[in-house]
Amino acid sequence: MPKALDKELLNQETEQPVLHPSVAQKLVVVCGAALGLSCGFGPMFFSVTGIFLKPMASSFSWGRADVALLPMLGMVGVAVGAPIMGQIADRVGWRKVIGYSIFLFSLALLTLAMAPPSRAYLAAVGFAGGVLGAATTAAGYLAILPRVFDRRFGMALGFGMLGSGLGGVAAPILANALIGIMGWRQAYAVLALIALLLGAFAHQMIFRTLHHIESAPDSVKTRRSLPESIAIGDGLTLSQALATYQFWLIAVVIFLVSCVILGGYIHLAPFASDKGMSSEYAAKAMALAGLGLAVSRVAIGAVLDLVFAPLVGLIAFILGAAGFAMLAYAPADIPGLLMLSALLLGISTGTEGDLIPFLARKYFGQKSFGSIYGTLFGIATMGGAVGPYVYGLAFDEAKTYTLIHEVSALVCGICGLVILLMGPYRYGRSGAGHCVVDEETR
Repeated sequence: MPKALDKELLNQETEQPVLHPSVAQKLVVVCGAALGLSCGFGPMFFSVTGIFLKPMASSFSWGRADVALLPMLGMVGVAVGAPIMGQIADRVGWRKVIGYSIFLFSLALLTLAMAPPSRAYLAAVGFAGGVLGAATTAAGYLAILPRVFDRRFGMALGFGMLGSGLGGVAAPILANALIGIMGWRQAYAVLALIALLLGAFAHQMIFRTLHHIESAPDSVKTRRSLPESIAIGDGLTLSQALATYQFWLIAVVIFLVSCVILGGYIHLAPFASDKGMSSEYAAKAMALAGLGLAVSRVAIGAVLDLVFAPLVGLIAFILGAAGFAMLAYAPADIPGLLMLSALLLGISTGTEGDLIPFLARKYFGQKSFGSIYGTLFGIATMGGAVGPYVYGLAFDEAKTYTLIHEVSALVCGICGLVILLMGPYRYGRSGAGHCVVDEETR
């Protein structure tokens, strides 16, 4: 009798309410996250910087490293803002946090259209845009998906992150066309309007659907126990995760890979221009990198549900190393190799985007997923902040990108081998596609 009572009390502590949304509702949430990411900080602020780099430097009579302060401090702002947004969302919900972030990020883009030739102004707007727009990145939108998906979490991540890749394809081409028509200042103003309108539509898609899922009276069934669904309390706290070697291994790898790949991506357009290629060709190369990012995020998301994640990371980072080797050694008279290297870099960075939340879920569980993922995302973002500036300094010093491309290839290769030291998953079991929705998603 006492054993039966103990078992009953244990089940009451670990069981979680389980909701069963329709396939259409799940699809709307994922599409909303994808749309939000397509017009958020990544595509509209970071991805287009390579297109704005030379026009802004020419307009202000600056070096490229000076203008590269914009994406650098923007990424630093995201690294600082992501954990803050997560903490606020725990109190007031993601609906308000993402909604305000969309508006304030669009306002930051608009202020770039009025930028004076002041490094302090550019730095301040870059940092503020990153902090205020942090919830329009994966740190905001992907934090919702674990509440909706369980067993097919990897696939959900892939389709959600598809928006970032598609935005990375469209935004550089659009920005290049706008600059040619109306100049870089007016181009920033148009991007701000697009970010606001599409972001607002994505917000409505996500949170109206979540409200319907939660409020449906026939969606809540009898509480289910851990073998059938993942409980919110299952896993490590942030402090416990910080005490594991896996956390710091992931942190170091994603920092270094983000640094070199995003640095190379931002400087891809000026690199192509230095090789004598047209601005249109350079924009297409960046768009192809965005296409590789989009395709890899969908494909890798599904693969991660089936294949050991560190092995997937090894392959992706080796592809990145190959892309950098092509940039360093490929002849300038074979422009097709630039396109291929851009594609490989896009695939590599797209895989990294899916790996971070997936590894956080598999090695640290669900209990503090938001804070753990937010911290790792911030570290990766910091790498992306440092990378473009380091690339700019390397070019200004050597007047060539060859050396930094060689170093980047080496870093990717080493990180691919190191990620294999992660060991087996600690939280590898998942449920049967159930949906768990709580106050945080409101």
